[in-house]
Amino acid sequence: MHKLSKLDLDILYELEKDARQPLSQIAKRLNTSQQVVSYRISSLQHRDVIGGFYTVADFAALGYTSYRTMIRFSNINEHRYKEIVSYLKGHPNVLWLVDCGGRWDILVNFMAKNIVHYNEIITKFRNKFPKQIQNYDILTTVSIIDFGRDYFTKKTGEIKKVSYLIKEQGAVKIDEIDKAILKFLSENARIGSAEIAKSIGITANTVVLRIKKMKKSGFIQGFKPLIHLENTPYSGYKALIKFQNITELKEKQLVNYLRTNPNVVGVIRLVGSWDFEIEFEVETRNQVLQLTRNVRDKFSNIIKEFELTPLFHEYKYNFFPSNNYKN
Repeated sequence: MHKLSKLDLDILYELEKDARQPLSQIAKRLNTSQQVVSYRISSLQHRDVIGGFYTVADFAALGYTSYRTMIRFSNINEHRYKEIVSYLKGHPNVLWLVDCGGRWDILVNFMAKNIVHYNEIITKFRNKFPKQIQNYDILTTVSIIDFGRDYFTKKTGEIKKVSYLIKEQGAVKIDEIDKAILKFLSENARIGSAEIAKSIGITANTVVLRIKKMKKSGFIQGFKPLIHLENTPYSGYKALIKFQNITELKEKQLVNYLRTNPNVVGVIRLVGSWDFEIEFEVETRNQVLQLTRNVRDKFSNIIKEFELTPLFHEYKYNFFPSNNYKN
């Protein structure tokens, strides 16, 4: 675990808002030099606080759905576990992969065209590791509401802006050039337009215009840093909720309440054995206790079941992991 200075946190907050913004712009906003910002980001990467930069893309607009798969292993050893992680990290349909605690050992978000496609993916996975997969549960992601990491700079609650990362499926069109650009951006959101252009044989101006077009259409919704919380003073958690007596108004009240907590980084609407998920990041166990108790007490009339899952290490976060999207 590494201590983070105020400047480190300010830089992480700027990258969280837009990881692709120029260093000069970050420096201007933080009233420091571009050289200092560059050095600090390099230091954060060297310390593995920042594991990379990813692009937030609305894959649902192309007709894909995210299937959260919570897996418990058996007959597992370190070698076999690494083999499973390597397989999932390299899988073209894996959006997100993280170690966790509680009932499950690992969480995986698979991207699939439909439930039949997902079944093909999970069947191949199960057939490859039949002795290790003891049990798994599936949750379909309906929508993600991103609050951002306001706790980097703000300690008190206020109404946070929301960003809907998954919207209704629409007719977004991307061509082969867009896909080539997205492949680079998905692997490194800070890669320069000139470098992308040189690699795929187009002009840098074309790359810039294509990225602007995809942002304007809503397909690209942002650029963020992949932060390894285990190397910071913070820890991540997911709280799964099963509702009772729920209405649209009551759910909206819950979301608005969570928006005032700087440590809540987002919520997810789900279909499956759980209905709702709160993702939060804190420094102390007391904060975990306080946040979870406050939510359960204040909304006891609609919360039927509540389960906490600690998150340990994120291996992969990529909203555009595959080159086989079809328009």
